[in-house]
Amino acid sequence: MAPVASPRILEKPVLLVQDRGGDSAALRLLSAERSEEIFPILLEEIVKIGFPRALVLEVDFENGDVKATASLNCDRNEVEKFHTSLWARDNPIMAVLQRLSPGVLPNPTGKGTSFYAYPMIYRSRTRCWEAERERREDCLAVQNARLSRHLPLEGQICSACGMRAYATLLLAQLGKDTPPARLDQLRNLAERANSYLARLFKIEHYFNRMRDMEVTISRLSVVMQSMADPVIFTDDQHRVVIQNRAAERFFRVPEGIGDGGRRAVELNNLLFSAALSSMMVSGKDTSRDLTLVDVMEGEEVLFEAVCAPTQSSDGTRTGMVTVMRDVTDLRRADMEVRANLDKLRIAEEIVRQERDRLNLVIENVGDPIVVADNSAKIVLLDSLAKELFGIAEGSKHPQVMKNLAKLDAYLTAFTFSFADKDNRSLRLYNPSSQAEVEYAARSGKIYDARGQVSYTVTVLRDFTAWRKLEQLQMERRMLEIEKFAATGKLAGTIAHEINNPMEAIKNAIHILGEKVEPESKQIYDVLKSETERVTRIVRQMLGLYRNVVQFDSFDINGVVEDTLTLFARPLAKAGIVVDKRLGELPPFKGSGDQFRQLLSNLVVNSRDSMASGGKLVIRTRGTRSVDGLRRWISLSVADTGCGISREIQKSMFEPFVTTKGGKGTGLGLWIVKGIVENHTGRIRVRSALGKGTVINLVFPIST
Repeated sequence: MAPVASPRILEKPVLLVQDRGGDSAALRLLSAERSEEIFPILLEEIVKIGFPRALVLEVDFENGDVKATASLNCDRNEVEKFHTSLWARDNPIMAVLQRLSPGVLPNPTGKGTSFYAYPMIYRSRTRCWEAERERREDCLAVQNARLSRHLPLEGQICSACGMRAYATLLLAQLGKDTPPARLDQLRNLAERANSYLARLFKIEHYFNRMRDMEVTISRLSVVMQSMADPVIFTDDQHRVVIQNRAAERFFRVPEGIGDGGRRAVELNNLLFSAALSSMMVSGKDTSRDLTLVDVMEGEEVLFEAVCAPTQSSDGTRTGMVTVMRDVTDLRRADMEVRANLDKLRIAEEIVRQERDRLNLVIENVGDPIVVADNSAKIVLLDSLAKELFGIAEGSKHPQVMKNLAKLDAYLTAFTFSFADKDNRSLRLYNPSSQAEVEYAARSGKIYDARGQVSYTVTVLRDFTAWRKLEQLQMERRMLEIEKFAATGKLAGTIAHEINNPMEAIKNAIHILGEKVEPESKQIYDVLKSETERVTRIVRQMLGLYRNVVQFDSFDINGVVEDTLTLFARPLAKAGIVVDKRLGELPPFKGSGDQFRQLLSNLVVNSRDSMASGGKLVIRTRGTRSVDGLRRWISLSVADTGCGISREIQKSMFEPFVTTKGGKGTGLGLWIVKGIVENHTGRIRVRSALGKGTVINLVFPIST
C-alpha cells in the first residue's frame, strides 16, 4: 500500500511501501479538482520515485511566515526546523526562494543527508483574462514565467486581476547516492504539479471573485429593493434594465388593472423617457421635477428625478441611474410653513397684547417693581418705583439719590451672586410721606437658554402695611380669646344655675320611684338614666370652666353601644348605615361621660356630612408594642360624607371654626380635642373632598 500524504504534518515517520500499480503521476495530478489536493499527491509521487522524505514550505504573504503546510515521512520536530520568515535573508531557504532556482539545503537538524529544494511560484505563459482583454503586459503569471526577471516575493499581486499569488518550496531528502536521473524526474514532477496548481489556483480565484460578485449583486439588489424611493437603471437607449418595487408602482402594469391604469403607466413611461432625453441633451441638468400618476391610488405625485450616468472602464457611457425622490410632502410642508407663518403673526399679536397686559399689571400691582439686566443696569421701573428713585421727574433730591445708590449696590450684589432668589430689607426714603420706610426686597433671576442670567426682578413690599395687618390680626385674635373666655364663664354660670333645679328633679324622680306601676317601670328607668346623664353633662360644662375631671374605669365598647342606641333613630332617618367593629378591650381609666360627649360630637358631625345618606363605621381595637410594655386603645370614626378641605383641616380643632354656617357653633371638635388631651391621647385625621373622613383617636393604657 502506498503512503498517503496530507496537509497535516505527521508527528511520526510513515513507512514507505512502494506501489508500482495504479495511475501515473500525471493522471493523478490531472485528476485533482482543488489546489489543496496537489501537494499531497506530489509528495506521494516523490516518495514513490525513491526520496525517503518530502515536505512543502509555503509563504504566507499576510504575515511573512514561511512554514510547512504538507509533509510525508517527517516528524513534527524536524518540520519545525524549517520554519522561517521572508525577512530572514541569511537563511538558505530564503536564498533559494529569492533566486527562484533549485538548490541543495543542509539538514537543519545537523544529522543525516541534505534536502533538495525546488521553488514553485505562480506562473504561466498565458495572460489572465483581464490582461488579455485590455492587452496589458503586466500580468503577474507571465512576469513570473520569465525566469530572467526576479520579482520580490512581497509584491506577488497581479495588477491586472488583483489576484494574490502563491510561492512554495518543495523539499526532498537526498540519499547517499542519488542519481541525476532521479533529480530530473523530481523536477519534471514539480513543474507538472506547478502547472496544474497554477491552473486550479486561477480557477479558484475567478470562482471566488464570481461568488463575491454574486454576494455583492445580491446585497445591492436587497438595498435597492428596500429603498422607499423609486430607483431605475436604464441603458444608453433609455430602456429599463432593472427597477425596484417602488418604481414598478409607476412603470409596470399590475395584474387586474383596467384600461385607465394601463394608460397611466404608458404616460408615466413617456414622461420619464422624455425627462431622461432632455437631461442627456442638455448635459448639465442632474435633477428635474417630474409629475407621475400613482397607478394604484390614481393620484398625482411630484418627484425630483436625480440622475447619474454609468460608465465603462474606458469612459464610455453605458446607461443611467435615476433615483426619484417624492417631494409631494415638501409641497405640503411649504403650505404648512405658510400657514404657520400666519399663525406666527397671530401669535405675535397675542404676545403684544400679553406684554401690554403685563405692563398694566405692573403699573397697578401696588408695590414698586424694578427689572435689571445681567449687568445690574435698570431697564424697567413701574410708576411707584420711578417715584421712589426719582427717575420719573429727574429729581435730584439727596435722599432720592441715596435711594438709587442703595438700589444699585443691592442689584449688583444679587446679580453677580450664586443665589437664585434673595429676601432682604432696605430702608429707603419715601418722597410721598417724606419719611424713611423699611421695605422687604424680594428678588429673583431669569435665565436664558444657555443658563446665563438674563434679567433680575425685584419687588419692594412696604413693611408698614404688613405690621398694620399683623396688628389687626392680633387684635382680632384677642377679641376671639376674650369672647371664648366670656362664653366659658357664661356656660359655667348657666350650668351652675341648671344644676340646682336638676337636683330637685332627681329627688322628685327618686320619690316617684316607689309609686311607679310595674308596666311603667321601663319608662321610669329611661327617665332616670337620661336625667342622670343631663346632670353629668352639666357637671362636665362646669368642668370645662373649672378644669376638674374625675377618672374611673369604664368600658369604651359600652359607651359606643349607648351612644349608637341614642342616635339610632336619627341615623336611620337620615339613611345612614352603621357598621360596628368592636374589638376586645381592657377597662379604660378615664371619664365615661366625656367619652360619650366626644363620641356624640363625632357621630353628629358624620351625620351632618352625609346629607344624602351613607355609611358610618365605628371601630375599636387594642394594640400592644413588640416588647409588651406599652398598650393602646384605638377608636376610629369613619364616614362616606362630603369630606373636609385642606384649608379647614389646618384649623378644624380651633374654637368657633365650622363648615355648617349658622347651624353650627364651632365648639364640637374643640371639645373633642380637649377631651382627648385630658386623656393624653392623639388625634389623626384623613379626609378628601367627596370621599369621606376618617378620625382616629389613640389613647395609652397604663399597665
